[in-house]
Amino acid sequence: MENAKTYLKDYNMNDLKRLARTISVKNFSKYKKDELIDAIIEQQHTAETATYAYKYIDERSFRTWQDSTDRPEAYYNLEDIFGLYIMGYAFEDPEHEDNFFIAEGVPKLFGEADNEENREARLEIQRKLNLVRAALHLYGIVSFDQLIHLFSKYYNMAMTAEEIVEFLEASPYDISIDQDKRQIVIDDMNYAQYEMVRKLQGDRPYYEPEFAKFIKFSDPNYIDESKHHRQLKEWVKKYVDVPKDKHHSVYISLLQLIMQGSKRDEILQYLMSLNVEFGNVEAQRGFFDMIAGIVENTRHFKYRGHKESELETQTVVKEVKVGRNDPCPCGSGKKYKKCCGR
Repeated sequence: MENAKTYLKDYNMNDLKRLARTISVKNFSKYKKDELIDAIIEQQHTAETATYAYKYIDERSFRTWQDSTDRPEAYYNLEDIFGLYIMGYAFEDPEHEDNFFIAEGVPKLFGEADNEENREARLEIQRKLNLVRAALHLYGIVSFDQLIHLFSKYYNMAMTAEEIVEFLEASPYDISIDQDKRQIVIDDMNYAQYEMVRKLQGDRPYYEPEFAKFIKFSDPNYIDESKHHRQLKEWVKKYVDVPKDKHHSVYISLLQLIMQGSKRDEILQYLMSLNVEFGNVEAQRGFFDMIAGIVENTRHFKYRGHKESELETQTVVKEVKVGRNDPCPCGSGKKYKKCCGR
């Protein structure tokens, strides 16, 4: 893992200390920079750290790590190796922006950690993490009481607030834990956004679909698409002149602008940067009518996961229930009755 040392030298001390804390380097605050880098690399080689990564990293990073023995020189995007990146097992190539690689020596660590005991432990940890991720992606701000309720409702698991905090603090992922207000907050929400969302949430009930639907939100890229979302996808394909493999990124960028509350002029400016112009007023009006439909049919933090259209009509959307003998939606590979349906 010699190339890890080369790239760790570009880290500042705060980032090195954060990494050292993540992988449990002892007495890291006493080290100078070169000493700290050596201590980090030494700790990364231990069975303890490899096992920790094996149990906690997200599924996509896990699969990348698992396959890396056959592709040691491969490049990946950040989503493919994010869990390895925060462990200091992967780095961005400074000469190729947005191209990440796995450090030397890391692929073999997977085999050292891959055993039946760790596989079982990983399943249990990932079940819990996925529930927390789904809650954060739906609600943004989640009370301890709601998390306790969700563990009971979906997993029939009795968790205390103290146990939840202890579990989250053991995770390598950044989750803001506010013990004074007894809540957790999604990591990319700034203070102004927090104040606005919390005020708008009030005492509104949380959106709680059937488990198969709920757990889909553990994937940060999952979008609960309405017909308006699908119309926007088709609109991008028809009117935005970019390579086909860029259509999805344009669609996501538009959704981000919409959900950030961007003004009409800001959206138009983004479209102009893509050389998109409307032929007449009617065409522009039709586009923004479609955008209004997306706003009304997107799950919002401020509504605790509900869509605006659901609040207006006060309808309850019925989801398809998971059969007892169906594969569990959590991805364990087990039948639902022997996993989350116990």
